[in-house]
Amino acid sequence: MRSLHWPGLRQASAALAATGCLILAACGGGGGSAASQKAAVAAITANWKTVFDGKAPLPRRLALVQDGPQVAAFVQAQAKTSFGAAAAGSSATVSSVTIASPSQATVHYEVLLLGTPLLKNQVGTAVYLNGTWKVAIASFCGLAYLQYPKGSPKLPAVCRS
Repeated sequence: MRSLHWPGLRQASAALAATGCLILAACGGGGGSAASQKAAVAAITANWKTVFDGKAPLPRRLALVQDGPQVAAFVQAQAKTSFGAAAAGSSATVSSVTIASPSQATVHYEVLLLGTPLLKNQVGTAVYLNGTWKVAIASFCGLAYLQYPKGSPKLPAVCRS
C-alpha cells in the first residue's frame, strides 16, 4: 500500500476528496447591505464546508453545486473507488469570502483529509442561484482536473470544455 506522503497519491486523494465530498444547504442573499453581506458570507462558508464534508449525504451536497445533476454520475462513480472511501474523512476550512457581486463571491479555503490539509490556499468561486449560494461549476471542475486532464472522457461533460 502506498503512503499518503507520495505526491501523486496525495494529489489524487485530494481531488477525490474534493469531488467526492460535496455540499449541504444554506442560503443568504448577495445584496448590498452590511446585514445581507454578512448573511451571504455565512451561507457561503457553511455551504463550502459542506461541499467537502465526507459525512454529509451526497444528494444534499450535490444540490449545492452549480449544475450538480450534471456531475452526479461522476461523483457517484468516484465515491465507489478506494479514494472515494477515504474521502469520507474529508472536510474544508474557509479562511475568507469576498462578495464580488450580488451573484458571485470568491472563496479562499483548504481541503483536509482526517484533519490534515491536502489542498492548501485554494481559491474558488461561489454563485448565487435560485436563492442559494453554490460552489461554481468552474471550481468543481478545477478540482476534478487534479485527477483527470481537461478534456478527459472520465470527466463530466460540463468539465470537458
